Amino acid sequence: MANQRLSQNKRALVLAAICEGTPINAICRMLGCAKETVLRVIEESGTALADYMHRNFRDLPCARIEMDEQWQYVGEHGQRMDDAKKKANPNHGDFWLWCAIDADTKLVFSFLIGRRTWRAGEDFVADVAQRVVGGCQIATDNHRSYAPQIRAYFGYEAKEFSYGTETKVFGEPNDWNPTEWQLRRKNGVAKVAKATREAVYGSPDLGSLTTSHVERVFLSVRQELARFTRMTLAYSKTLEMHKATVNLFMGVYNLVRRHKGIDGQTPAVAAGIEDHRWTLEEVVEMTDAYWQPIYAARAARKAKAKRASEDAEFLKALAKIERGSKS
Repeated sequence: MANQRLSQNKRALVLAAICEGTPINAICRMLGCAKETVLRVIEESGTALADYMHRNFRDLPCARIEMDEQWQYVGEHGQRMDDAKKKANPNHGDFWLWCAIDADTKLVFSFLIGRRTWRAGEDFVADVAQRVVGGCQIATDNHRSYAPQIRAYFGYEAKEFSYGTETKVFGEPNDWNPTEWQLRRKNGVAKVAKATREAVYGSPDLGSLTTSHVERVFLSVRQELARFTRMTLAYSKTLEMHKATVNLFMGVYNLVRRHKGIDGQTPAVAAGIEDHRWTLEEVVEMTDAYWQPIYAARAARKAKAKRASEDAEFLKALAKIERGSKS
């Protein structure tokens, strides 16, 4: 069974600490766990939650969808990597969290970790389109790959959906000195001066067209996942663990966390996918149920390989005895 060395309650405490942005080494000190144990809890829980969301977040009657991307890096900042480093470490550098949210239920029903490329955007939009049924209104920023990909995967009939963009313009003070740009970059983004909304396909309601809800999700990610916090040493060292942590956060966000904007419900309950709010203990139980057959099959393969090795050694020894008796 997964994570045998930790009790269910202790694993739930590990998950709670991770989702509140607690560093892994701090969790080890607080709970008396080894670092490898905490990493295993994250990886197994994240994988199980990703599988659950992939299977159950389908046929969603979303009225308003928002899509956006959030930057982070793995291993090393992309700007500091030359071509040789990028070739030697293909899983390091700049990565983006592509995310789609139902603006009414706050359900993050599709997300992807990848580069900010045409191929990654195509995979993301295709996955979003497969999970939605009925007409919907789509809002994104003005990233150039969205318009043709949305048309390709949501259909060429604009009657079935409407699509528009929201472009936010960030203002600078009149006395801004260009030589101070590095300091200003580190001290945060300037305030929004204005937001321009434009219809691209169909007839979207420009009054409700916005990307603010998905950007609020990104704020939660920045605040509560230490791996996304800027200018720290908490960045992900491997892409696999980066993906597992994001899977864990999104699972807890959708199934466990209460949201004031939807009357204290979880997004999964508001969307009609679940009938109650999950506890972290239920997440642990679901994780065990997911990994138990995998571990059982793995143990069976090891036992079979061990028996085959023992049989081969026995036959080898028997052949040696027979040769000795003949001589």
